[in-house]
Amino acid sequence: MIFHTLIITIMKQTIDPYFYRQDKMYGTTTVGSRGQVVIPAEARKELGIKPGDQLLVMGKFGKVLGLMKAQQLTELVSMFMDHVSDPRAKREIKERTKQMLEQVVKNSKS
Repeated sequence: MIFHTLIITIMKQTIDPYFYRQDKMYGTTTVGSRGQVVIPAEARKELGIKPGDQLLVMGKFGKVLGLMKAQQLTELVSMFMDHVSDPRAKREIKERTKQMLEQVVKNSKS
């Protein structure tokens, strides 16, 4: 929890509160021998994750792993776009989002 507190403190100093006010640490999980993890029940309940939901698995900085419901990607990108003013950055975000959605579609077909 110390790490989580540190991250929140840094975010409060540098990032718009809109992006972190609902952040929460749900605990830990262990990777099984087949690479599977169990998402804590509280997280599944609060985030509306149900059996059969497709999750995007994302990495950041070579150290952070994140999961999100695939169908919420567009909503997340729209939220970020409301806070981006640089036209080049907006184009880059749109292109990366398009690539991610194409990958999701491709993976769901295999």
